[in-house]
Amino acid sequence: MFTFLRVTRSLWLGFLWSLLALLPVLPVAGNDLPDEALTEISPWSLTGSVSVAAGYRDNVLLSSTGEDGSPLLRGEFEVMALRLPMGEWDGYVFLSGVEHRFLAADETDHERTVLIAAQARWQPAAPWQVTLAARGYHHDQVFDVSVTEAELRTAPLKMEGFVVGPTVRWLAGPFWVEAAGNYRLDSYHDGVDGYNEGEAAARLGYTWAKQSEFSLGGVRRWRDHDDRPQFTLGGRPISGSHLRFLQTEGNAKASWTPAGSRWSFGATALWEENRDNGTGYFDYDRGEANATATWRGERLEIRLSATAARYRFPRQLEGAGLDPEARRKEEWRGAFEATWKLNERWALFGVWEGERTRSNDPRSQFSVQTAYLGLRWEWDNLAQSITE
Repeated sequence: MFTFLRVTRSLWLGFLWSLLALLPVLPVAGNDLPDEALTEISPWSLTGSVSVAAGYRDNVLLSSTGEDGSPLLRGEFEVMALRLPMGEWDGYVFLSGVEHRFLAADETDHERTVLIAAQARWQPAAPWQVTLAARGYHHDQVFDVSVTEAELRTAPLKMEGFVVGPTVRWLAGPFWVEAAGNYRLDSYHDGVDGYNEGEAAARLGYTWAKQSEFSLGGVRRWRDHDDRPQFTLGGRPISGSHLRFLQTEGNAKASWTPAGSRWSFGATALWEENRDNGTGYFDYDRGEANATATWRGERLEIRLSATAARYRFPRQLEGAGLDPEARRKEEWRGAFEATWKLNERWALFGVWEGERTRSNDPRSQFSVQTAYLGLRWEWDNLAQSITE
């Protein structure tokens, strides 16, 4: 079984890279521009950025007992090739990487994330849009695994995975309806079990102004672990069993950009139920709310975000005596970013990020703050693509 899953993972990864490689040569269907215009306007626009920063993180290992702080150096790059909507087709390919180097941490000296994503969108008729998207990723960092693991801990882990799937959207004036499906495959190192996951989603939205809309959605996910067993209510593995999860989610999203304003806002609220196929040891209910605000001036841009989440594990009990309570966990996250543009290419930026978790089981709680200042170089040939 293990060998079969590894072979399947390799085949899917091969499909993903093939999709990413073929996207740049997709035809620009239905384009009736003259040949001389096509030579002047490239169908592709290339943008990119590179940044370096220095800062500090006060709890590198996300420890609940002893914080291990360290100065850090940070590097990041982003590259996007955007296919302009010249006809029925458009799309993009995106590549990014982030590296943190911790200069004084005891157990880990780095954190790394690499992401590659691609999307092709086809609009055969005015009310219809069909999208195929793929995303591959690699993470090498400290994870909080206390939600889905029997051991309530954080741990430095490496993982790779990808997500691929289609989306169909139908437009009816200001209203739109969307249906989507995704397949996900995650593989972990260092003893954490991987899984594959199928997802089906539906969404109804209303757009009342430019960059302003409200939508309601529902999601169903089926997660199948590679080799992980079910667990007893006492937290012990059940020999010969196989663990699966069924997740059901409902959510509401809103975005709003007031006319003539420099501000834009976003908000999301969701409720999720996770149920396992065994005793229910890994069952949990999660509620989450998120809000963002962005202000854009001539040179200065400010971004704010805040998230609050609450988990309840009805089958995992904490405390002694005749009436122990169900395990619960709360998470709060916040971020602030300010960017000052020096000119068309260069910008200074400062970032603060914070996270705090609390639980009636002290093993699964921690707090961490990260702050850094840096310099970014940006390049965008979209205007050149149109004029040259």
